[in-house]
Amino acid sequence: MLEDKESSTSLYVGNLHPDCNEATLFEKFSAVGQILSIRVCRDIETGSSLGYAYVNFTKHEEAKKALDTLNYDHLNGQPVRIMWAQKNVKSKLPMAANLVVKNLPKSIDDKILRDVFSSYGSILSVKIVTYQNGDSKGYGFVQFENEKSANDAISEIHGALVHGRKILVSKFIPYEERKRFKEMAYSNNVFVKNLSPSFSSNELEEMCLCFGNITSATVVTNEDHKSKGYGFVCFESAEDAKKAVFELNRICLNGRRLFASVAKTRIPNFCPD
Repeated sequence: MLEDKESSTSLYVGNLHPDCNEATLFEKFSAVGQILSIRVCRDIETGSSLGYAYVNFTKHEEAKKALDTLNYDHLNGQPVRIMWAQKNVKSKLPMAANLVVKNLPKSIDDKILRDVFSSYGSILSVKIVTYQNGDSKGYGFVQFENEKSANDAISEIHGALVHGRKILVSKFIPYEERKRFKEMAYSNNVFVKNLSPSFSSNELEEMCLCFGNITSATVVTNEDHKSKGYGFVCFESAEDAKKAVFELNRICLNGRRLFASVAKTRIPNFCPD
């Protein structure tokens, strides 16, 4: 579970400029309430800032006021990101509640992105990925507190127009998992095309279950969730994948002759590397 926000007095402050120190943070946050301690996290060897800090207030109400009023304010020319401090952050953040948002207009910053998603649940963090000069790379991340909020956001916002562009929203898949998918694609993953427009991922899986144990089955869709007429079936073994290719190429489904092959290219990317 996340640390109890109803009683917490500790804030995480991220996206700090390298020159931002404890004195700068004290000047900013002491205007909101009484500060108990401030610590800028630094590299043990070089002493350089790691880009984040912890600010501890004496009262929960003052910490909450700082979170509500100072988030995305600029320090040393950079907008800071504030959230409730958490212990063992990596082990506690629900990965299934982390979203990647693509095709963002360059005008979208962290604050605007948070506003777009805020009605779907409690947001722990928002981050637009940028180049070194600060310009947006056109994608970012939204970390919700729970998976339901993330799922609701995907259902409602995927494909929606934001500042004139259709944004693409999906679950973030960690690098190691994406790497595993890519490796499997060369031997265990079967490419199937010439599927009818109404053919679903569930139907694709059901059709292929007789060939062996399946890890996943996906019909690829466009941004409007309409089938592109092809998909991928990932089997647990390369032998089952080969068997599926042989059998699928003999099938005529809904008046369409299927084409299948062991995938020679990687499966669709889930997130910018």
